Amino acid sequence: MVNIELNKLLFMNALNVLEDFNHRSTFRIAHFISLVLITVFLLNCSGPGSDNWRKIESEFKNPPNSAKPRVWWHWMNGNITREGIKADLEWMHRAGIGGFQNFDAGLTTPQIVDKRLIFMTPEWKDAFRLAARLADSLDLEMAIAGSPGWSESGGPWVKPEEAMKKFVWSETMVEGGKPFSGVLPNPPSTTGTFQNVGMERRARQGEEAPSIPEFYADAAVVAFRLPDNYKSLNELAPKVTSSGGKFSLSELTDGDLVRSALLPAAPAGKSSWIQFEFSGPQTIHAVTFASSGGGGGMFGQGRGAASGTRSLEVSDDGRTFTKVTDVIPGRVAQNTITFKPATGKFFRLTVLTPEPSPDRQNASAGTPGFGNANQQSAPAGIYVSELVLHTVGRVNRFEEKAGFAAVTARDLANSPTPAVQNSISGSSVIDLTSQMRKDGFLEWTPPDGKWIIMRLGYSLTGHQNSPASPEATGLEVDKLNPVFVRRYF
Repeated sequence: MVNIELNKLLFMNALNVLEDFNHRSTFRIAHFISLVLITVFLLNCSGPGSDNWRKIESEFKNPPNSAKPRVWWHWMNGNITREGIKADLEWMHRAGIGGFQNFDAGLTTPQIVDKRLIFMTPEWKDAFRLAARLADSLDLEMAIAGSPGWSESGGPWVKPEEAMKKFVWSETMVEGGKPFSGVLPNPPSTTGTFQNVGMERRARQGEEAPSIPEFYADAAVVAFRLPDNYKSLNELAPKVTSSGGKFSLSELTDGDLVRSALLPAAPAGKSSWIQFEFSGPQTIHAVTFASSGGGGGMFGQGRGAASGTRSLEVSDDGRTFTKVTDVIPGRVAQNTITFKPATGKFFRLTVLTPEPSPDRQNASAGTPGFGNANQQSAPAGIYVSELVLHTVGRVNRFEEKAGFAAVTARDLANSPTPAVQNSISGSSVIDLTSQMRKDGFLEWTPPDGKWIIMRLGYSLTGHQNSPASPEATGLEVDKLNPVFVRRYF
C-alpha cells in the first residue's frame, strides 16, 4: 500500500532527525516532536483496510458541509433582485460552497437594476427574508455583518452623542497667588481627528457631500504647575523671519491648526525655512509642528514630506547651522518631537525640496510614454499652521502615542522621550472639575508659580461605517462607552 510506504519514509525521516538532533544544538525540539506526532497519527489511521483511512478518503471526495468553503456575498449599492438572489444561492449550492456572509455595501457601483432596494426598507427586508429562507432550504450557512459596509457597528441610526469621540482641550495660563475668575475657553467642537482639524467631506460622483454633525461635552478641568524654568515662546518674543511667505509669532503659536500660511518651496536641492532669532542663547527641548498641503497627502504627507526633508537646526551666529533633529511627518495633523536639549540664539525649521525623480525628469524631456498630461508639477510649498519651540520637555510624539492618529503608528517603541529634569510633577496636578460651572466659569486661586488650567472635553471623530450605500452610511458607535456598546451589540 502506498500509504504504508509513506509512513515508513516518514518514520525513517524522524529517526534521522533525532540522530541529527544529537549533533546540532541549534535544532528546535518542537520540529522533531511535530514529525513524530504526524508519523504516529498516520501509522494509526492508515493501515491496510483501515476504516479511518476509508472515511478520510470518502470525506475528501465528498466533504461534509462543515468542511466546505464560505464566501462573502455583497449586495452592492441596492443592486438587488429576487431573481439575482435565487441565481446566486443556487449556484453556490451547485459549486459546493457551504455558506456565505452577507454584506450590504456600496462604492461607486452604478445602478444596474430597475429599482434599487434601499437598506432596511420593506422591499429590502423582503429580499433579505427570501435569501435567508432559500439559504436554509439549500443547507447554506448564512452570516451577516453587524452593519452596512465593513465597519460592523455604524449606520444612520447612531446619534452624535453615541458616536466615536476624541479628547479636545483648551489651555489658560495663570499666575500663582492671584485669584482667577473667568470663563475658560471652549475646546474645539470640530468633528475630525485632532483639535480643530475637521474631517474631509467626501461626496460620491454626482452627489453633494453629506453634512457632518457636531457634538461636544466637558470631561474634566485640571490645573498643573509649570517647571520653574518654563518660558513660553511668546514670553521670549523671538524675531520671526522666513525664506518666503509671511509668518507671525502669534499665528504660529495660537493652537489653531486650520489657519495657515504658505512657506514657498525652495529650488530643487535647496531648503526653505522659518527662523526664530532670540535676544540671547536659549535652550530648547522640543518642537511642535503642524502643516497642511505640501504636494499631496493628508497634512503634507505627500511628496513634500519625504523622510529626512524637514529638520530643526540651531546656530549661534545665524550663518552656520547644525541639525538638531528630523521633524518627522507623523500621521496626525500636529507632531511634537522631543530631543536632547539644544542651545543657541537662532533656531530654524528647514524644508528640503527633493531633486526631481528620474521619471519626472523624463516626463519634462518628452520621453515617449510621458506626455504633458502626466507631468506632475513641483509642490508650491507647505502651509504651516503651527511652529512652537518648548523650553521644557514634552512627551515625544504624544499626539500619536495618545491614539489621535487615524492609522496606528508602528515605530513608537523606537521614539522614547529623552530623560528630562524639568518635567511637570504629578503631585502638582489639581482636579478642578467640580469647581467649573456648566457655562465654563471658574473661580480659583492657584498656589505660587506659573500654572496651566486645562479644560478637557470630547468631540466626534466623525468616523463612519463604510463602504456603504448613501442611505446606510452613518456614524460609528463609541466603542469605549459600555452603554452604547450593549445597546448595539
